[in-house]
Amino acid sequence: MNRFITWCRTFYEKTEENSLLLSIRNGMVLTIPAVMAGSTALLLKSIPIPAYQELLTTKAGAVFANLLNIVQNSTLGIISLIILLAVSYSYARNKSGLNQGVTLLVSLCSYIAFTMGPDFELTGNVFQSTWMFYAILISQISPALFHMLYRFFTRRHTRYAGGNDILIENMLANVLPAIATVSVFAVINRLITLALGGMDLQTALTAFTEYLFLKKGPTLFNGLFFIFDMHFMWFFGIHGSNVLDGVAHNIFEPTVAANMQVLLAGGIPDGIISKTFFDAFVLFGGCGSLLCLVLAILIGDRRDNVRSLTKAAILPALFNINELLMFGIPVVFHPVYFIPFLATPLLLTLVSYLATAAGLVPCAIHSVEWTTPIFLSGYTATGSAAGSLLQLFNLALGTCVYLPFVHLAQVLQKKQTAASIARLTALVQEAENRGRPPALTAHDGRLGQTARALVNELQKAIQEHKLQLYYQPQVRYDRTVAGAEALLRWKIDDAEGFLYPPLVIALATEAGLMDELDSYIIQQTCADISRLAAVTDDDFTVSFNLTPEQFSSPSNIDRILKELSNYPYAQSRLGLEITEQAMFNITPSTEKLLEKVRAHHISIIIDDFGMGHSSMMHMQKSQFDLVKLDGALVRDIAGNSRSRDIVSSILYLSRSLSFEVLGEQVETEEQMEILHRLGCDLFQGYFYSRPIPFEELMEFIQKR
Repeated sequence: MNRFITWCRTFYEKTEENSLLLSIRNGMVLTIPAVMAGSTALLLKSIPIPAYQELLTTKAGAVFANLLNIVQNSTLGIISLIILLAVSYSYARNKSGLNQGVTLLVSLCSYIAFTMGPDFELTGNVFQSTWMFYAILISQISPALFHMLYRFFTRRHTRYAGGNDILIENMLANVLPAIATVSVFAVINRLITLALGGMDLQTALTAFTEYLFLKKGPTLFNGLFFIFDMHFMWFFGIHGSNVLDGVAHNIFEPTVAANMQVLLAGGIPDGIISKTFFDAFVLFGGCGSLLCLVLAILIGDRRDNVRSLTKAAILPALFNINELLMFGIPVVFHPVYFIPFLATPLLLTLVSYLATAAGLVPCAIHSVEWTTPIFLSGYTATGSAAGSLLQLFNLALGTCVYLPFVHLAQVLQKKQTAASIARLTALVQEAENRGRPPALTAHDGRLGQTARALVNELQKAIQEHKLQLYYQPQVRYDRTVAGAEALLRWKIDDAEGFLYPPLVIALATEAGLMDELDSYIIQQTCADISRLAAVTDDDFTVSFNLTPEQFSSPSNIDRILKELSNYPYAQSRLGLEITEQAMFNITPSTEKLLEKVRAHHISIIIDDFGMGHSSMMHMQKSQFDLVKLDGALVRDIAGNSRSRDIVSSILYLSRSLSFEVLGEQVETEEQMEILHRLGCDLFQGYFYSRPIPFEELMEFIQKR
């Protein structure tokens, strides 16, 4: 079992990093709004209540039915076209250098060239679900070929246009690659047409499958092969139900009518395998017995996005409409669900056959609409409650089959997301060292997708107050608590521990969420300061960090002051931490901002002071209340005399310029004692406490 899990994990990671499969799955996710609209229309049109169906035939009901038909035909009715455009867009988005608009047009033209009929006519059925596999295939091959040809041609033709002519020249550079790409698919179309004697590929596939089933009729083996074939095609994007629709009606559907004739003649029906047999006992929730997957996810999956999608899919799944799950999770091309998607229907077919053959459940004697909900369909098909009980058993059995794979999908995605977050964190750290902002959401492939997903989660976390503030106490030499630094903490389900705070800030900055994030931090900090009033004196200060961009923005400072106006008590106890680099790149306008902040009795704190800048002369002109020694100085202070000399100089200036000094990242008693001997009596670091939640901060203060 461990070997199987290891193999699944390796295979999953490889497929997740595969740009082609990733663009297919991301593209299918983009189709969710259209699929939901079409599924809803199909559901409302197909509710199997006779009175309701009769109502739809009335004059007023017909108007409503026509509206539903329009919605269904403009969404699910052209699902192959929608998937073609969505997957092509997803591919182009993940490939730098590709113009997304041109790529979509080339893919569409390539698809039309590939599917055009023998007489050069284009029929609407090429946009329907039966052609889905070819749409997916071309949505990958066409952009890849176009991209390759574009690079080939542009390497040989240098472009010099500038100004307003650059757009025209860029479009002209796409002409030859577009012509060549579409021509390739036109040639393939003609070759296939000639090879098949004038028949298109999809018609040939349908005819071939019907030929295979006509030989043996509605036997158990044929039934199992039918179910396997249908689901194998579905998994790879071929609408197996539609491809095999002729088989279902011509081979399996007559069994129910034959059973009824035997019953009317006084005999006992013995035809087991029928279309109604599959619809009632195997395909509830649609292909893949996806109602079982719905229950498995609700029982065993803790991912909010997957659970939300599944909840939205419950109602369509009850009426055996499965497109939302197939394209939303998606099940199509998902390596983890390949085994249960095929195995569950096969197992339920075999179990249902054995139960019927043993006489536990009557044979189906009534045809039922495929949209008839579970339990009702079992009773209607067999005329017995035993049919509904068999469905209940199958539902439980199928759910048990899906459950371990739901758990495995959750574990693998969590590991994959954690790995991507680790890579994003490394990019942020690298950007910090270079002094440049990272561009996380612009990355291609899985990394960019993870960054964009984190942005969505961050926005949701801000709105739902799921972010946390931890506080690291600041302690004097006599062990009394003088203040605390507020530190942002965010934990998501797919990552172990908290996310690297600068990563959160970088994501918020790229997404334009810093104003919302600042407001959240200010409100929470001020609220906590008010709660600390009972256990602290008036000198107790709580600080939080500002980025250089936040510090130099007048609108941001005004917004902070506006937020603070709601917490008058907190103003004199609040500190703003600004990096040394930002502090000593002050312009006259930012100097005015400093004066404005200090006028509101807010402390100004210089963070990470003493490394990388020769700016002590600026300290005579700047207004601040506290300097926090750079952690690198404190870490080296025991074994590096130069670190001690730098700290000693800063402390000398502090006495003459009347500001206080705090030793940051103090981890040992030795470091604390050396700082004390040099004249520093205020400390922050793991020697005293790690960053802790607010309730633990209250306890920490009360104990001292």
